[in-house]
Amino acid sequence: MSKDETQKKPGSFAAFLASTRPKTDLELHDELTKLVAAIEETGKGGSITLTLELKPIDDAVSALKVNDKITVKRPEKNRQGSITYVDRDHTLSRRDPSSMPLFDDDDIRNAPAHDPATGEIKELD
Repeated sequence: MSKDETQKKPGSFAAFLASTRPKTDLELHDELTKLVAAIEETGKGGSITLTLELKPIDDAVSALKVNDKITVKRPEKNRQGSITYVDRDHTLSRRDPSSMPLFDDDDIRNAPAHDPATGEIKELD
């Protein structure tokens, strides 16, 4: 080894990535931003994985082909469940088959329009 080779400092991985795979460098930054936003929204963790595949182009291994793959695992929101009842025919229903309805179906269809959040009647006949 020459004196220049022994004193050469190792380079940075970020510099290597930015110079050889500049679109990957930018895509990683974009995915990182989206991942952080998802973590803030859900309060759960996630991950980004960068896989680099290097293959020799020729038998002399004087050049390498570099491919990359980015895998992102974003946290998922908790989904709220709903309650359903099983009737005699083994089908699911929002109505409890063992209880009597409060209103007939005709009463519900003919009810005035209302705001479901507040119960406020929007218009009267």
